[in-house]
Amino acid sequence: MKSLLFVIALLFSVTLFAQDSNDTTVKAPVIITKLPIQKTATLKGVTIKFVSVVSDSRCPKNVNCIWAGEVVLLVDVQHGGNKAEAKTITIGFKRNPTGHETDIIFKDESLTIQAMNVLPYPEYGVEVNASDYVLLLDVEAY
Repeated sequence: MKSLLFVIALLFSVTLFAQDSNDTTVKAPVIITKLPIQKTATLKGVTIKFVSVVSDSRCPKNVNCIWAGEVVLLVDVQHGGNKAEAKTITIGFKRNPTGHETDIIFKDESLTIQAMNVLPYPEYGVEVNASDYVLLLDVEAY
């Protein structure tokens, strides 16, 4: 009788601690590419040059702001032997009032290159040199 109770208790405990059978899909980690200002990177056949920071109105660290702000960048994009196209990229709002994404640098049926962030983040009382800026890119190939 004791062995029967032991077997039932063992089976009961195993079923309680079994793994969940729900289908859990795991996303691949985002790999960030760093592009310093005035430098060029070629990603999957697309050449991107980080030309300049047009404006940086992000709220500095340790300051309370009404608006989080945004950073506006100028990049040159060249693909497939075409002439380089100057694009203005805004990071801070994912969509502008017209509904278009403002942080997409390049997109076609097989590739999306998106501006993720710009470093360094402003800090109250610390001036950022233009040469210190680095653009962080996310490259998604399909």
